[in-house]
Amino acid sequence: MAKIPLITIAGVPNTGKSTLFNRITGKRKALVHSMPGMTRDIYKETFKINEKFFYIQDSGGFFPEDNYISSEINKRVVGETGRSDLVIFLFDGKRDLLGYEKDLFLDIKKSNPNILAVVNKIDNPERYILPSSYYALKVDFIFISAEHNLNVEKIEDHISEFFKEYLNGDSTEIVEKALMKLSFMGKPNVGKSSIINKLINDEKAVVSPIPGTTRDSVDFLIKSHGNSFILTDNAGIRKLKKVKESTESAAVIRAEKDLINADIIIFIVDSSKKMDQNDFLLAKKIGKAFKPVIIVCNKWDLIKEKTDAKKLMQKIRSRFHYLYFSPVLITSALEGKNIREIIHTSEEIYKQLNRKFKTSDLIKTVRSILSERKFLSQSGEIFNPKFISIESYRPFFIKFFSGKGSRIKMSDEKYLKKRILEELGLLGIPIFFKVLPK
Repeated sequence: MAKIPLITIAGVPNTGKSTLFNRITGKRKALVHSMPGMTRDIYKETFKINEKFFYIQDSGGFFPEDNYISSEINKRVVGETGRSDLVIFLFDGKRDLLGYEKDLFLDIKKSNPNILAVVNKIDNPERYILPSSYYALKVDFIFISAEHNLNVEKIEDHISEFFKEYLNGDSTEIVEKALMKLSFMGKPNVGKSSIINKLINDEKAVVSPIPGTTRDSVDFLIKSHGNSFILTDNAGIRKLKKVKESTESAAVIRAEKDLINADIIIFIVDSSKKMDQNDFLLAKKIGKAFKPVIIVCNKWDLIKEKTDAKKLMQKIRSRFHYLYFSPVLITSALEGKNIREIIHTSEEIYKQLNRKFKTSDLIKTVRSILSERKFLSQSGEIFNPKFISIESYRPFFIKFFSGKGSRIKMSDEKYLKKRILEELGLLGIPIFFKVLPK
């Protein structure tokens, strides 16, 4: 089977790389923003030409500044372009060629001669005059407007010509669909990117001690025991009034939307610090997403007294009581402690997600639990439903027909849910009740 070609979009900040990426893939994955430096991480997507798959990735904009994050991004950009089959280097046609932009283009061209020079933001390609500074590169240019979808098809024509042997080959490429989408959530600087780096055994996610480094959600594909996972590294969510940069606030909103698309949410907290309002705010948002959750207590290496992990787990369960269904893992991304358990636990949860129960078995289980003690409704009556049924599996809703349709008392409802989880073996899966009048 032929290898799927990898194409990387490169360039300095604010040339429109994310807009072109979204245009080619037909998906709004990369955040589009007018401020330079919006894309800090590398994301990969697929697109098709003549029913053949290609990978395309949007790289972080190259920075001339000498600081930690910029240097890490620059190293990754150069590394990714070097191993790509084709590079699309994007320029901003509304200005002259920048000095460091010229150096970057020539450096990439040395390591990878398969480079396509594209000038973006050209609203009228037929009448456009290229600034003379660009002639120093001694290459042919394609003139496009990614925003207005002008001449973008010319890029695809060049891709088709460059990869014509692949496109004309007999092999049929099939991109395996990820079995599970794991969305890593947590407030800034709890170690989301560090954990993902351990899992993918690569430094694709930028790790730094500066909160807010991951500004957008970034997907990584890994395999384990024959299963495929998409790991989404999200921007740290905190209260928007505390977010100073508008770029970061856009990423926070995107991270909240990614809750909807996840199969399983990995909620990460810093076990070396006291839980604060941002942790609780995020936990409530996660609880309202109706998704399976794994709580990960990271940075165990920073805790001096490591004698009682059970106490920490009990404390976490107590603090996040509305995530009663969630397994708790204690990890250290620095030491690699229990990091693989995140994947193993996710696999177990996913198995349960795809289970189907006979209604008769559910009724038998619930009746058995109700016989253990008295359960009260909020109106003070004994909760004794006449009929029980399964309304949906994802999310898992159980429908009760009982009396006046009054909900179960909150403490009794939580106990009943926990017991159902135990009896049915539903690790990490939330249960929801709907009570209707009989």
